[in-house]
Amino acid sequence: MSTLRRRIKADDIRFRFEDGKYFIMDEPMGTHQRVHRPSQESDLALVGAHQGMMKGNDTMSASSKDEMKAQDLQDKTVKANKDEPILTAANKLLNELKKAYTQILQEKEEQIFQLKDEVSDLKTLVRVLESENDRLKGFKQ
Repeated sequence: MSTLRRRIKADDIRFRFEDGKYFIMDEPMGTHQRVHRPSQESDLALVGAHQGMMKGNDTMSASSKDEMKAQDLQDKTVKANKDEPILTAANKLLNELKKAYTQILQEKEEQIFQLKDEVSDLKTLVRVLESENDRLKGFKQ
């Protein structure tokens, strides 16, 4: 939700505001921009590589630095495209797990309700049997 709010405030996505609600406008898939968010591990690897380059190549020209940045960006884009099927499969599995968890939780709630009913019935039976026992003891005396 907060990502949507940030994008709406920054005018990054098209939307319509109506009756206090935001309606996101649908766009063709070709116009969507993929935002790559690298993991912390890859950030640390990039920092280490950058520090190593800074120590060894202080005399590197500005154009070669730009070329390296462009190559890095291209490599990240290729890696992100390779990861898309994995992310899609992971999201599908996550949704299936959520559905299964919800179904199991609902079944357990039904079992709890049934068990509470049975406990109530057993308590009633105990009271009836105890009163019948007391009545029968009264006849013997």
